[in-house]
Amino acid sequence: METNYGPDDRPRKILLLDDSGTQRRWLRGRLESERIEILEAADGLEGLALCHKNPPDLILLDLNLPFFDGFEILRRLKDDRRTFSIPVIVVSGASGTADKTRGLDLGAVDYVTKPFDVVELKARIRVALRTKRMQDLLEERAHVDGLTGLSNRHALEERLANEWSMHQRHGGALAVWVTDLDHFKAVNDTYGHPAGDEVLRRTSEIIRASVRTTDMAARYGGEEFVVIAPHCDLAGVLKTAERFRARLANTSVIIESRSINVTVSIGVAAWPEDTACSAADLLAMADRALYAAKDAGRNNVQQLSATERVKKHGSTQSPTRTSPEHALAGVKTALSPS
Repeated sequence: METNYGPDDRPRKILLLDDSGTQRRWLRGRLESERIEILEAADGLEGLALCHKNPPDLILLDLNLPFFDGFEILRRLKDDRRTFSIPVIVVSGASGTADKTRGLDLGAVDYVTKPFDVVELKARIRVALRTKRMQDLLEERAHVDGLTGLSNRHALEERLANEWSMHQRHGGALAVWVTDLDHFKAVNDTYGHPAGDEVLRRTSEIIRASVRTTDMAARYGGEEFVVIAPHCDLAGVLKTAERFRARLANTSVIIESRSINVTVSIGVAAWPEDTACSAADLLAMADRALYAAKDAGRNNVQQLSATERVKKHGSTQSPTRTSPEHALAGVKTALSPS
């Protein structure tokens, strides 16, 4: 069996969801020689739990299962945002048109009738896995800034809302910093936009090298970038932001034998030191700190003063917790142009 499933070379995970141990062993025996990781479940409850814990790249689904049948499994998979994108091939002894139509209408990508030809089944598996990989790539690129390779604004807004929601449920520190290239318009005006693009790319590389693997760095727009740092307090985010600022200030971008030096201004905010009431509020506080960095002469890192925090909230007590929906609603308007 050809194992060219797409541009990603990792082994694919296939879940065999069938109540027959004999059938699962038979399928495993036909597939285990390939670069495929086989997962197994004997009923719908076990299968759904496994999909949540260790999502497969493809499910081979029998219709006759304990607790609830394969049609109900399909419905639940496609109604759950965590599993709706997992392709499902129905493998069933029912050959009637009604069952096939119902399975496909519920979201199955294919329907194979038992007894089936193994070569044909493998070909259908290859097609489903390649299609899944292409969909994953498209989704990934929809969340990536084309120029810098960092996450884009849409991905940033989604991640910040999710992190705030997690923070609301479980507590812990959450930090954000906003950075803006100083006098970037002068770079474009003096050296041209291709040079400006190269400065943005180099800046992004240094951001990526400066943050933790658990952080998210995103290009928010133009020459402005945002970093989300989960489980990071104010002292930690100040250290990270300063490390990035110093690295960039000591880096020369070479464009056609010309050396370009740029600096950044950075504003940081962190819960619980900054008593933000929502994700949007935390981001807005970092943005206000960015303006303070600009006012302080640029090429520095600033946080809101204690006076500014009190002015914002009226006190330094922890605010009332807000819903994830409220947090998401405000994220998109939190930052204003620098």
